[in-house]
This record gives sequence, C-alpha cells and structure tokens, in this order.
Amino acid sequence: MAKITDLKGFCYPLSPEGKCSLLGNPPWHYGTEYLNFVYRTDPDMIAKWLPEPLELGPMPDIAYVAFSKWWSVWEDKKEMAYINPERTQYKEAAIWVGCSYKGMPGQICLQIWVDNDFTMARGWAMGFPKKLGQIHITDYNPYNPGMPERGAGAILTGFVSSHGERLISGTMKIERQIDPKKLPYPIGLPLIHLRHFPSIVPGAKPSVCELVKLGADNKTMDPVVWAGSGDLKFYESEIEEHTSLKPKEIIGAYWFRNGYTFNGGEVIHDYLKDE
Repeated sequence: MAKITDLKGFCYPLSPEGKCSLLGNPPWHYGTEYLNFVYRTDPDMIAKWLPEPLELGPMPDIAYVAFSKWWSVWEDKKEMAYINPERTQYKEAAIWVGCSYKGMPGQICLQIWVDNDFTMARGWAMGFPKKLGQIHITDYNPYNPGMPERGAGAILTGFVSSHGERLISGTMKIERQIDPKKLPYPIGLPLIHLRHFPSIVPGAKPSVCELVKLGADNKTMDPVVWAGSGDLKFYESEIEEHTSLKPKEIIGAYWFRNGYTFNGGEVIHDYLKDE
C-alpha cells in the first residue's frame, strides 16, 4: 500500500507518478486576450455578493464583464503546448467588481464560466467560482480577404452560454487606441478571492474558508489598447444569478492582450479562525 506522501499531483487524481493530475504544479504562465465591457450597476447588489470584511471599492457601482482567451503552461511542462494543445488553451467569461480589504483596493470575480476542465479545477484552487460554459469571441484573421483588420471600425462580439441558456453577450465597436494606463477602474487591480471548500460532514463548518490575494510576476502587456463603445446584455436564467449585476450604463469597451506568471498567493483573512 502507498503512503499518502507517495502519491503525487497538484490536484486530483493523485497517482504514483503524478503525470495524470489535472494540473501541474505552479508556477503557471499565462498569455491572455481580453474583450472587456465596463459598466455601472447597482452598488447595493454588489454589496450583497461581498463577504465581510470585504467592502465596496471607491467606485462602488462599477463592474465589468471580461470575455477572454487564454494560453497557459506550467513550469515543468512547458512542452504541453505541443504534446496536448487542449490542455493549454481555453476561454472564459467573467463578471468582476472592485472591492476593498482594510483600505487595500482590489477586484474580485463574482461569477465566471469556462470551457475546459483543467481551468475550472485550477480556478477553484485559486478562489475563482468557475462553472462550465460555452464562450465564443470574435477572432479575425488578417489574411482572410472577407474580414476586416482589427482596428478602428471593426466590431467584436463575445457571448457565454451554459446548460442551454445564453447568459451574457457583448458587442464592441473599435474607435481608437489608448495607453494601457488609461484602462478604467477596476481593471488591473490586485485579485482578492474567496476560497471555500465545504466539509463532507453534514452540518460541519467548511474545511477551507478564506480570503486570498493572488500574485503576478513577469507582467507584460501590449503597448496599446483598443477602446470603443459597447453594448452589453444580460439574459434571464432559471438557474443563474448574474442578472442581479446587470448593467445600467455602459462606460466603454476594451480589447487588449497581456501575460504574467502566477507563483502563488497569500491568505489575508481566515474565516475559520474568526470562529
């Protein structure tokens, strides 16, 4: 019989060699492509999603939806990009809001849908509330004579569906370039997330319940961001709660690419110790 320390892997399944684990060990390296829609919503609704001691951020009615494409590898398996490309590529759609922890500004992901199992497992480990969905985002090929160049006048669309329901769609018309430093709040702020793993014992407190701050190294970004006007729609659902965060006013839409390395995070609040 194996000792528990003989079983290897970052997450399930733990195995003698560890190579069938759904995830490799960090650090994880990311390259991303974003289609973001920043908007105003009801701050009272945002507050209902934020667990104390988190508070509303300095612009309490601002949120954004991010449709994104991801390319990722982990440090000891960089060749996964050609061994099994599906284990390195995925799409996401997420709702983000600003928040504050003891005066420290940040942002938190309230709802997110992803289209691959390994990113859902990784998200749960990091505190992302990921669920499976189907995400589609406009992708123009510059060599296709029937497609426009990505630039002023081009139109980009993203939408997410899950369990047969279309949930959110957004359409951007590119109008201009801006400096990445001009991206609006709360894009770019530190990520603060809630990690929650329930106990298997009926009625027992969670096994893990904590706020974490996620780190990022080796950050890079396109020198310019495409900006423009946008339209964002939230569709009603029998099983989702995203419409409580639906937009009242669209501030703008933004397309950009960036990259970074995730090498871990820190626990900033442990709810179990509070108890």
